[in-house]
Amino acid sequence: MSKFSIIKAGLGQIEDIIQIAHATWPATYAEILSQEQLAYMLNRFYNKPYLSERMQQGNLFYLVRQGAAFAGFMELGINDKEGYTKLHKLYVLPEAQGLNLGRLLLDEAIIIAKQAAQAGIFLNVNRYNKARTFYEKLGFELIETVDIHIGNGFYMNDFIMQLNFK
Repeated sequence: MSKFSIIKAGLGQIEDIIQIAHATWPATYAEILSQEQLAYMLNRFYNKPYLSERMQQGNLFYLVRQGAAFAGFMELGINDKEGYTKLHKLYVLPEAQGLNLGRLLLDEAIIIAKQAAQAGIFLNVNRYNKARTFYEKLGFELIETVDIHIGNGFYMNDFIMQLNFK
């Protein structure tokens, strides 16, 4: 048996998702976002009502377990763009990075998208996030540059990247 496993998350795992986000975001975005924007985004996008609503709208959440503890998660939106699944979120705890858990989650996302007869996967990644090179190595291509206003004068300065299934 592998020491890593992926489970589909439900309402009962929202607190686990929030804990992982609060542990990963400061390490991921400390040099990219102001403390104010980081706190604003965590509070806006990682709370029980928001995540519950995302699940009830049909978005799929998965957690990767490392031993007895959760070490990362992802959120998928099937057919968010006609024929394409959106990888909304993929985060792995800093202490679990380098164990291929991000790749494990992404491989699962590809399987799920293919089972749903999708043509590919797309995602937004902050233009200065090192994860961009991870996605490029896995075949994602840059398709657009966007600045998305999220309130309080803050913007998400992202690249939209896409992986087409062949």
